[in-house]
Amino acid sequence: MVPPRPLRFHGFALLAALLVGLVFAPAPAHAVYTNGKLQVIHLDANQGDACVIITPGGEVALIDEGTNFTVGTSTQSCTKVLAQLQALGVTHVALHFASHYHADHIGCLTSLTGITIDQGWDRAESYSSTAYNNYVTYFTGKRFTLTKGRVFTLDSLSAHPVTITCVALNGDGVPTSDENAQSLVLRVSYGEFDEFIDGDLNGDTGVEAQVATHVGHVEAYKVHHHGSATSSYDVWLNAITPKIGIISCGTGNTYGHPTASALTRLHNHNVRTYWTQTGSGATPNPTWDKVANGQIRINAVWQPGGVDSVIANGIADTLTNSGTAVDAVPPVVAVTSPNGGETLAAGDSVAITWTASDNVAVTNVDVSYSLDNGGAWTPLAVAVPNTGTLGWRLPNVVSTQATVRVVARDAASNSATDLSNAVFTIADLTAPRVTVAAPNGGEGFTGGTLQSVTWSASDNIGVDSVSVDYSLHGAFGPWVAIQHALANSGAVAWTLPDSSTDSALVRVVAFDHALNQGADASDGLFQIGASTTGVGSGPLRFALERPTPSPAIGATLLRFSLASPAPTRLEVLDVNGRRVWRTSWGMLEPGVHSVRWGGIDEQGLPASPGVYFVRLVSGAQRRNVKLVMLR
Repeated sequence: MVPPRPLRFHGFALLAALLVGLVFAPAPAHAVYTNGKLQVIHLDANQGDACVIITPGGEVALIDEGTNFTVGTSTQSCTKVLAQLQALGVTHVALHFASHYHADHIGCLTSLTGITIDQGWDRAESYSSTAYNNYVTYFTGKRFTLTKGRVFTLDSLSAHPVTITCVALNGDGVPTSDENAQSLVLRVSYGEFDEFIDGDLNGDTGVEAQVATHVGHVEAYKVHHHGSATSSYDVWLNAITPKIGIISCGTGNTYGHPTASALTRLHNHNVRTYWTQTGSGATPNPTWDKVANGQIRINAVWQPGGVDSVIANGIADTLTNSGTAVDAVPPVVAVTSPNGGETLAAGDSVAITWTASDNVAVTNVDVSYSLDNGGAWTPLAVAVPNTGTLGWRLPNVVSTQATVRVVARDAASNSATDLSNAVFTIADLTAPRVTVAAPNGGEGFTGGTLQSVTWSASDNIGVDSVSVDYSLHGAFGPWVAIQHALANSGAVAWTLPDSSTDSALVRVVAFDHALNQGADASDGLFQIGASTTGVGSGPLRFALERPTPSPAIGATLLRFSLASPAPTRLEVLDVNGRRVWRTSWGMLEPGVHSVRWGGIDEQGLPASPGVYFVRLVSGAQRRNVKLVMLR
């Protein structure tokens, strides 16, 4: 850290300095959000710039505030900037700095409703624009001229105050009429933490190179001019050696910001960058660049070697201050779940949770698990942020000796480790999944023939065996074994029973090693019987003839014969075994009989086109034949 140049005053000079606010007493209590650290918050101002500084003691400074005008193709919104300040509880600003007079930096000033600003500091030049005119009017009676070397002290009564130093302005002696090149160069310092915030300073005018001769090292850098190609040159980056750079850019801007050339130089100098928006230039490099799509907050500590954090949407990174610190205190870490005694399902998703803290900060954590009580460890995450939770998809294995481990580290490489307090169990609680492929409903077979039952069965760990059964009377059985304790081959040969039925089903039950079982049956009923049973001449016998005609359009003739008297009924069923039509006789004499079915269901409606089964039941005997209806 390069220390700011102190200002000493005597007599009337001291009084004059106090009157212009160079040294500030503690601010009155406001609702501003404080967290015990210096907060440098780069607001999401689209293609503009806006940065609010909140000290540990609650004093506030504002450097630029974006614009409400259209910049490129990106429409700016002062409402967005105001909402972010309101969310931070900002109602009072001690110091305002205008980096320069372009509208994308000072255009929202008059829109900061409900926020009072004590003093406005700028380089006291003139500029021709509506935004500039509004700026001058707003600060009537409280606009002050900034000069090189001036230091402003916030939290002045603290052992570790915050200072804002004007390092350069007006081109730092380089003749130029470029408004960007005349931007203020401000250093924000808190102990060993420093950040440069320099508006749209550029390098093609030679101003960057001039300022670089006397700036010194910083931890953070608000990247000049939204990442333009004519800024962030090597001579500048060699002088300030930042660890991180903040890029304020608007998606859809017509300038191509941020540019690939500026980013290449930043990356070559080992600078990690954080962008408020994606912009319309180079594609972020995941190794170096992160896009917040919102504001970016730096939480800084004063200690040498202290750990600062970068917080934004989906971002929680750290950086280390300059200086030498002796941190010999390891973090404190505790696994909270799973912490022993639980029974978890193999293949399920669970959360590993822990707590970890450190006297400075926990830099990162490792998370791993063991299935043999620590004999061997499998990494789940290495050097990840200390979020306190990690999603874990449990392995598809079983274990009664499972445990998890969390290792926490700080920036000084001190580490601490904690394991689950006791082992927990990973059990196979998931049943196999089974699907019968054939016969799956609607088929017709002849009794005594050889057919194949086919299926698919899977399990999260493995199918141990399958059992295959059949029923001649629908889903309620009884079920008869075809073959049990089969390997999961997906098929088995089956010699059909020499019986006649239109209500046949097959069922496959799969078992895993934990004896979980899953089952599936045919989706619909199928038929077993003679495909055609004649009613021809010769001795009378129990027989059912194929319908005439079939396929039928409308009516069809159903002929059958009985060898002995018995209560008899004739039915038409759909492929799912539901009755469509029926006629019956309390006692029907032996002989050949015929019935005409007009293709009308029991509600008097025409039967839908499709496959049906005609069933003849006489006493204990039954026969089935297939019928196809057309329309």
